[in-house]
Amino acid sequence: MTREASILYADVEAKWVGEAFFLCKTGVKLDLYNAGLKWLFRRHVLTLVILADLHPQWRPFESHFELGGFRSSLHSPICKILDHLETDWAEDTSLMVQLARAQIAALRTVGDPEARYHAKTQIVRNLYSAGYNAKEIRELYRLIDWMMHLRLDLSRRFEVELTSFEKEMQMPYVTSIERHAEERGLEKGREEGRVQGATAMLLRQLTRRCGEMPKGIQQEVRQLSLQQSQELGDALLDFADQSDLTNWLKNHNR
Repeated sequence: MTREASILYADVEAKWVGEAFFLCKTGVKLDLYNAGLKWLFRRHVLTLVILADLHPQWRPFESHFELGGFRSSLHSPICKILDHLETDWAEDTSLMVQLARAQIAALRTVGDPEARYHAKTQIVRNLYSAGYNAKEIRELYRLIDWMMHLRLDLSRRFEVELTSFEKEMQMPYVTSIERHAEERGLEKGREEGRVQGATAMLLRQLTRRCGEMPKGIQQEVRQLSLQQSQELGDALLDFADQSDLTNWLKNHNR
């Protein structure tokens, strides 16, 4: 590597099944991200792809284009989560692997609330035997709770079982906080926190896709309902520039 290129930027792309389908169907390739970042930073960029989907054979790690004597090729290293969870990560208790397990379990249990309840129960129980302290368990729990959201009846059932489990283990790390929150009437606040987290992620994706946005547009995005935010998250993949975002907001704020 030359001295000029001694600083290397790493672009980590995490893809799940919905976005994976989009990339394959529309021809939007990883090389566009790589080229855009290289232009932006004027440095070589190493694009690493993390595939958090349920399709074992889907591995979009190469992109080729050739026309009129011009040739372009990109080969990206990938990490397929499915390849590792039951093999070299089977006994891994690190934070990132715990979240990877929750992500895959969430995808596998879409449309099956009972299966999600059991999967979430097992994943959270495993945190207590993984050597995490109280603060780490609470932080991991909040992420997993957001990723594997349960309907109300199963959520209450889950909290009852977790309370019983914590008493057994003499580790009241999570449910004591949740009980106090309910006693103070903060259930609504918890839901608002989930919405704010989703909005913050959406704003980051929009900025990456459309560039820095005026404060007025950012405020419009923050005022969207949860359903509208999800719809915008799907639509933004078709945006070419900020005008597409502006038009979408006009059409959905009538």
